[in-house]
Amino acid sequence: MVDRLFQIVYLLMEKPTTTAKELAELFEVSQRTIYRDIDKLTLAGIPVYTNQGKNGGISILPDYVLDRSVLTAEEKGKIMESLNALNEVSPPEDKNFPAKLRSFLGDSGQDWIEIEFSSWGNPVKDAAVFAQIKEAILKHNYMEIVYSGNQGGSVRRKIRPLKLCFKDQAWYLYAYCCLRDDYRFFKLKRISEITVSDACFEPEVTGKVLPKLNAQYSASLPLVRVTLEISPDMAFRAYEELPDISVADDGRLLCSLEVTDIDWFLSYVLSYGSHMRIVEPPEIREKVRQEVERMRDSFPL
Repeated sequence: MVDRLFQIVYLLMEKPTTTAKELAELFEVSQRTIYRDIDKLTLAGIPVYTNQGKNGGISILPDYVLDRSVLTAEEKGKIMESLNALNEVSPPEDKNFPAKLRSFLGDSGQDWIEIEFSSWGNPVKDAAVFAQIKEAILKHNYMEIVYSGNQGGSVRRKIRPLKLCFKDQAWYLYAYCCLRDDYRFFKLKRISEITVSDACFEPEVTGKVLPKLNAQYSASLPLVRVTLEISPDMAFRAYEELPDISVADDGRLLCSLEVTDIDWFLSYVLSYGSHMRIVEPPEIREKVRQEVERMRDSFPL
């Protein structure tokens, strides 16, 4: 919708008068939608107005100018960065819109950033999931999902989808869970099935929700500070995944971080095999040793 509003203003600046019918045909929406767009532009302070009669139509004040000069080069760059990111989640209706906006902002044309949020090997599947969830959020349709939680097993849940969120390399769906009678974050990778219902719920304003996710993890689990030692052979992975890495004289990588989900952390350490060692605390190191023993017992020679 935002790109359509911008294009309406852009068109009116180049063409003195147009009609709701012409705009509706151009954007493939109803005339009622166009009139709602005009109302939004007027409320936003853009001097768009309508004239009735034979030669009437929709116009913009002739001296109105979108002053792109008030934007700094840094601000223009941030607009284009945001647009590139949003295009991955929700491509604009007009495929030429990013180029039009880039031209309007006086962009140099240097294509220096490219973003793709889909996972390796599954771009089509990820795009389909996003489209399905986006549609349900915008149309306020109930959804049923099969979700794998931290306690193991999969549970079918009826939810009211409210917002998609991106946090620390992962996508979450913020929704009201009818099973738990409370608001929850659902990690998209843990959703194995999605069914969108025809039934609708009353829309609601969520506001900023990611701080709730931060608080949820901080409050639910105690923090444990862990010091790790990583082999230089795994430097390519460690630098991608771990914060504040220092290098010892012999080339070993050292990292100290706070951990909340101990069960997840144990599996993470084991994924490095012999290339990672827990220096401290000793109780976490012992948990890893016990887990290795259980794994060995599970696969007898």
